[in-house]
Amino acid sequence: MIVDLHCDTISEIYKNKGISLKENDLMIDINKLKKSDVLLQCFAMFTYLKEVNSPYKYVNELIDLYEQEIEKNSFDIAFAKSYSDIQKNRDSNKISAFLTIEEGEAIEGSIENLIHFYNRGVRMITLTWNFENCIGFGNKRIIENGECVGYTPDKVNGLKPFGFEVVEKMEELGIIVDVSHLSDAGIYDIIDIAKKPFVASHSNARTICNHPRNLTDDMIKKMANKGCISGLNFYPEFLSKNFSNRERKAYIDDTIDMLKYMVNVGGSEFVALGSDYDGFSDILEWKDAGGTGCLTDAMEREGFSTSLIENITYKNALRIIKEVVK
Repeated sequence: MIVDLHCDTISEIYKNKGISLKENDLMIDINKLKKSDVLLQCFAMFTYLKEVNSPYKYVNELIDLYEQEIEKNSFDIAFAKSYSDIQKNRDSNKISAFLTIEEGEAIEGSIENLIHFYNRGVRMITLTWNFENCIGFGNKRIIENGECVGYTPDKVNGLKPFGFEVVEKMEELGIIVDVSHLSDAGIYDIIDIAKKPFVASHSNARTICNHPRNLTDDMIKKMANKGCISGLNFYPEFLSKNFSNRERKAYIDDTIDMLKYMVNVGGSEFVALGSDYDGFSDILEWKDAGGTGCLTDAMEREGFSTSLIENITYKNALRIIKEVVK
């Protein structure tokens, strides 16, 4: 079974009217998820701040679409707002759909809006994307000729005062805190204040692939000590140690190298899967979500134990959901 902590599929369906979650040419559709025996798919409602006037309104529209697609395909997939929902859906041979938000500006500086999204079923929020927002900061953008050409770690600007309030309320409600895209300083703020385990839903190890979107060894160790997890991201730029010398393609051997390293540093209960399917246009050796199962085969060939494979593919993620979500 597979639990995937992050995909951008709903945003892609929203942008490309007429595409169905049942079957499409994206990386994820229901047929592909069934092929890989996906137990739970987290669907992120992603907002690119430069393209919307009201993130709050936009994310509500995405959730409307999400709800419509789940209802249209209710024979195969069902909402999951708790650990018990996931169990019930599995017993009914249905994939569980988990609602998340990527870009905390969706709450527009309002705890009432945060509560609104919880009531709509949101159970995980990525606090920032690549811009400063009402909650805090992402890592610094490098601008040349008006264009962003890369990022550098921000070790100074972390959570804003309102951000601390948001994290406290998220933990109270039972919404998983997601630090992927958050600045280095922000991640350490969360490490310091979090009372419950949190996640980096789609982040890898910076030592293997030196990109600010990835976690340092120190972050991994401190997160692991708090019972947190990180979802392996398949985006080649965050995955491959040889990325600058290779085509834009995610290779199975790169995923295995990254998994080995993250397990070595963080332990067997730290690593999960956070594909980032439909969040990038690069090529995957296994093509799409229908081929995710090949990673399990590769882990077996590399001598990963059955218990470790199960932890990575679903058990670690389910533990966080069971502990945090109400």
